[in-house]
Amino acid sequence: MDKNSLFYDERFLETYAGSIINDPPTAIIELVANTWDAYSTSVDITWPSSKDNQFFEIEDNGHGMTRQEFQHIWRTFAYNRIAHGGQSVEPPSDIEGPPRQAFGRNGKGRFASFCFASEYLITSRKDGQEFVCRVHRTDSNPLILDEVSFTPHGVRGHGTKIVCRGVPRSIRLTEEKAREIIGSRFLANPAFKVSINGRPITFNDINDLIAKRRVDIEGLGSVEILQIDTKKSDKTTSQHGIAWWVQGRAVGSCKWSGSDYERVLDGRTSEAKRFTFIVKADFLNEKDAILEDWSGFREDNIAWRTTREAVQDRIREIIHEIGRVGREQTKSSVIEKHSNSINRLSLESKQRVTNFIDEVVENCPNFGEAEVSQLAGILTKLEQSQTRYGLLELLHSCEPSDYDKLHEILSQWTIGMAKVVLDEIQTRLKLINELRIKTKQVGIDEVHELQPLFERGLWMFGPQFESIEYTSNVGMTKVIQKLFRKTKGKGSRSRPDFVALPNSSVAFYGRPSFDEEFEQDGIDHVVIVDLKTTGLPLGSAEKNQIWGYVKELRARGVLKDHAQVSGFVLGDTIAPGEAEPTTQGEMVKIVPMLYGTILARAEKRLLNLHERVKDAPFLAEQHEELKRFVEPLPVRQNEMI
Repeated sequence: MDKNSLFYDERFLETYAGSIINDPPTAIIELVANTWDAYSTSVDITWPSSKDNQFFEIEDNGHGMTRQEFQHIWRTFAYNRIAHGGQSVEPPSDIEGPPRQAFGRNGKGRFASFCFASEYLITSRKDGQEFVCRVHRTDSNPLILDEVSFTPHGVRGHGTKIVCRGVPRSIRLTEEKAREIIGSRFLANPAFKVSINGRPITFNDINDLIAKRRVDIEGLGSVEILQIDTKKSDKTTSQHGIAWWVQGRAVGSCKWSGSDYERVLDGRTSEAKRFTFIVKADFLNEKDAILEDWSGFREDNIAWRTTREAVQDRIREIIHEIGRVGREQTKSSVIEKHSNSINRLSLESKQRVTNFIDEVVENCPNFGEAEVSQLAGILTKLEQSQTRYGLLELLHSCEPSDYDKLHEILSQWTIGMAKVVLDEIQTRLKLINELRIKTKQVGIDEVHELQPLFERGLWMFGPQFESIEYTSNVGMTKVIQKLFRKTKGKGSRSRPDFVALPNSSVAFYGRPSFDEEFEQDGIDHVVIVDLKTTGLPLGSAEKNQIWGYVKELRARGVLKDHAQVSGFVLGDTIAPGEAEPTTQGEMVKIVPMLYGTILARAEKRLLNLHERVKDAPFLAEQHEELKRFVEPLPVRQNEMI
């Protein structure tokens, strides 16, 4: 088996290089950008013509390549231009100029010539040597290099020439359009000259894309701004930005600097890839504002700083004016999309929503129509909601990481689902919190306060009691109330669902049973909760009380013999030897339990969430309410008298 060969599908290069070999405008920009990266100052292009049987050619006077450099660069897929050559390139020894910022990044530009023909010859000269290589491809091999000739030394000059040959490809890009495309991106540096068919590309080739404006700088002079609009955003900002010219010579590189992004663009990334501004400020040379090597300006120079700020402000206004029509279209489209909802609002709310849309479109240029529409929809719903902007106040108080967590929650839960779950957790946490505080103050009156908690807290005794079918059984309660009437047993008028006794309170909860016809025919399972006051040890007598209730209920016909009974006797102490549950037959089980135990069980069943969220607002609010239960009421002196 041959382990050293790779196999390529015939579509590989089209997929890998993409528009570089299929889109002529992209291809020509890549080829010219390569000559820029080689620090050429003169580029000659021969535009293809089927009528004259003329193939595409491009020649530059840049650094060129040695045979070894060519072999390495052309044979390396995804060649990292920055890693091997750095972000900037110095001029050849016989050319003067500051370093240039390189455009190339991934080495795909070498495939651009395939956009014009099936193969090409590349000739390059550097360091006294010259090579000629034929570059072509097949269906199974995306790149084949056949050396035609090599001269190891004695060659003068430097530069590279590419001549397409083989089968020409049909392109619909005219010479005039090519001049416009190249001029709109590469005219910013007067030292970089490109010609097509012997005729230099000038500003006359981009008349439809250029506008001129003047800015007067108080006390310094007048600045001319040439605005070049490519009409379409490129993939990067590489060939765009602000180019400064002083007396016909470029100062530094054409780019968006840090202060430009802050003062001019303000987040407008699409504009950064579309506009180029050439600023002619000849008076800056007289003000000693330029560095000796013309690579930039002196940052501490007052004339430069004043001029830069004035120019930046004017360019910002220009970009803002150009985008006015688009912004108005965005506003109209968003308002129309939400018109039904907005029209249902009050006049005041409607005005707030429309003003908000205006502000977002004007001040957040990086937001597209989809984002503005989403924000408008949210604001409209807030105006319709009962809490209005309370949600925004809560979001404002969140940390950035909280937004990530909220995004994760809402991506996996609907708000309705999350509220159901959180409401149940909140109810149980508040129940634990209340139980914790009230069990610290247990007396006979407090026991009566505790009993209602267990109506919604049977789950604390175990998972088998989670069912919502367990409800307070008023019939059983009345039986026991009558049973203890002579012993001062009483039911609360406000709480007729449990029995208040001298040293305890008792409640009965039942789950119904059903016959074969699915009709309710009695009680299937009874839970009896008997809460004892403090200082009363739980022993046999207390457990037997529950057994007494069961016998009485059976005798009165309220409880069938086959019904299961779970009895719980709760107190703050258990008598020695009485901690084990007792049973009466197979259907009755009575368990003594400490208040602390039921509290620990409840917290464990909630995975100890109470400790982790003890500072939650709803728990803090409940703490304040429960202070009235724990703290004695103040007594005024005259009442004591």
